[in-house]
Amino acid sequence: MSQQLPRNEYTVGWVCALPIEFAAAQEMLDEEHADLLHEPDDNDENTYALGSIGGHNVAIGCLPAGRIGNNPAAAVAMQMRATFKGLRFSLMVGVGGGVPSAEADIRLGDVVVSQPDKTFNGVVQYDFGKTTPSGFGRTGALNAPPQTLLGAVAKVRANELRGRTKMREYIARLDYISEFQRSEAGPDILFEATYDHERGQTCDGCLKHRQVSRPPRNDKEVVVHYGTIASGNQVMKSAAQRDKVSEDLGGVLCFEMEAAGLMNSFPCLVVRGICDYADSHKNERWQPYAAGVAAAYAKELLSVIPAADVVKNVTVYDAIDRGVESDLNDKLAHMAQYTSFELNWRTSIVDLLKLLRLGSDMEARKQLAERLHIRAGPNGSPKQNQALYKAVMKELAVGESKWAQIMESRRRNGRCFNCGLEHWEYECRDNCGKCMTTVSVYNILIY
Repeated sequence: MSQQLPRNEYTVGWVCALPIEFAAAQEMLDEEHADLLHEPDDNDENTYALGSIGGHNVAIGCLPAGRIGNNPAAAVAMQMRATFKGLRFSLMVGVGGGVPSAEADIRLGDVVVSQPDKTFNGVVQYDFGKTTPSGFGRTGALNAPPQTLLGAVAKVRANELRGRTKMREYIARLDYISEFQRSEAGPDILFEATYDHERGQTCDGCLKHRQVSRPPRNDKEVVVHYGTIASGNQVMKSAAQRDKVSEDLGGVLCFEMEAAGLMNSFPCLVVRGICDYADSHKNERWQPYAAGVAAAYAKELLSVIPAADVVKNVTVYDAIDRGVESDLNDKLAHMAQYTSFELNWRTSIVDLLKLLRLGSDMEARKQLAERLHIRAGPNGSPKQNQALYKAVMKELAVGESKWAQIMESRRRNGRCFNCGLEHWEYECRDNCGKCMTTVSVYNILIY
């Protein structure tokens, strides 16, 4: 029978975007644990696979089917962080579109790992910024991976140079599943950047003389590249645009759609298996194998990190929440200075809602409790009020880190920060539903 561990004993978070990545991740577990037992007051809609790798207890979460992009990834990570308060760091593991160049001979089935390089910390959100008369300008910066993970990367790279990598051994764990085998992926074909896909689901109709000739490689060889990963909320499916963006950024190794949602809120290293070339010829044939090699690399990375050293680090929950809560309390205290009457907002949900200029009567608190999924005692009871206070402060802390970005989104082009559609954030409930889970409590009640 699988063992059931307390939530706080899980020290590593692992985030996937696709079911095929979720499956590959679970195959890397040395031991599988019993499923998470949800508690009545959980505000976590994620589905997890739990287990251990190299002595580390790992919680693997996957984005909901059909939901991809930076913002859904951020929502999954936030809920994971709140549920597993013992997490020290996370890995974002899955597939991506490679950027072949003279500097990096990237092939399908290779692995790309985020690592600080030149002006970026390993990941850059290439589609976030502002439009000015002189053109589009990128703004903001993303955090670097934690030192523990960068140290592990250095050790893995040293093992690669010494011929001591165990990647092939870990990839072999997937051999019994035909879909993950290299032979099922088909040939590795790169077309000229100026040649677009002709038609159909495959490239059978594309001109062979427009293929790029490259030196052959051993099919059993797995090459790992280290450097900058470009992350955005749109699929990159144009070789010309791929190369232009890469050149503007000083050279990136791959494109993907989730990492930027994690870097500043969930200390993270990104691992991507290359499944296409981010061009119009892309298809899904290489996804299973690419997901498998990325998961194998993540397993090797964890295997070189002593589990005893990880538990000595501060938890993600404490590291982030201490800073956010401190800033939030300072701002609420500043707001309280400008009220004409005294408010006990530090302990009272009624006074906190008054400070936020939101409805604070019994009916308003009932509606808020329903929206935040609070099920703790009768409406208006001390138990419910206490639970509601904690939930509102948590939502404010989550929203605090996103609020400036939401405002910038509104000023920039009128697109919803949470899903990218052409509506304001408050309209999400009518257009895309789940967006509301990543917006601060300001939006939840004001609109």
